[in-house]
Amino acid sequence: MKLSDYIELKKKDILSIVGAGGKTTMMFKLAEELRSNSKVLITTTTKIYNPPLHKYDFICTDKDHFIKYSRMKDNGIYVLGQGINGDNKILGLTTKELEELTPYFDYILIEADGAKEKQLKGWTEFEPVICGKTTKTLGIIDIQSKGILINEDNIHRSEIFSEITGAKDGESVTLEHLLNLVINPRGLFKGALGEKILFINKVEGSVDFELANLLVNEITIKKNKLGIAVVIGSLKTNIYFEK
Repeated sequence: MKLSDYIELKKKDILSIVGAGGKTTMMFKLAEELRSNSKVLITTTTKIYNPPLHKYDFICTDKDHFIKYSRMKDNGIYVLGQGINGDNKILGLTTKELEELTPYFDYILIEADGAKEKQLKGWTEFEPVICGKTTKTLGIIDIQSKGILINEDNIHRSEIFSEITGAKDGESVTLEHLLNLVINPRGLFKGALGEKILFINKVEGSVDFELANLLVNEITIKKNKLGIAVVIGSLKTNIYFEK
């Protein structure tokens, strides 16, 4: 099965991707699977790096021209943003702009969170920025983050991460910390809309697989309450398992 099958993407889905450890890769992998038969919008409510040419078919970073690209009939990947900053990052759309674009695309894939390229993060009260018409919220956890030291070098907003998970600065990340990150109302699915999907990424060896299954087992105990679907696998190796 393709990754989009595991995520159970359907036409007119609006997918908001949150967390750390693979959001941009996830977004473009899904878009690549859909591009030949669908009109796919890639965008952000935060900031994303300007993608290489082969990753998209059309790009527009001037909102005055959004309507032109919206009305095009060609299938493919459309990247839209409000501009490009000095770090070569595409600036995100407002909720209002996203809602206006919704009728013109078969799929909308949104990077709705930022993690400064760290493996884990904590969320301020203003994060993530999830579009009000989101039909699926996908949260990413990097299983290989288990064991890393809890500090600002490794974790974006490590102090908030510690508040959410019950950890202490300087400790190593445990499975319990990762579980708390998933189930805490201030954690991975804070503000989530629509169906909730957990993707446990970087499951690339037997140790990763064992750790991922232990985490899934703990989540499953609380699954009826949380209502979270779980997929594990690796965006690097393209091997996935539905749990």
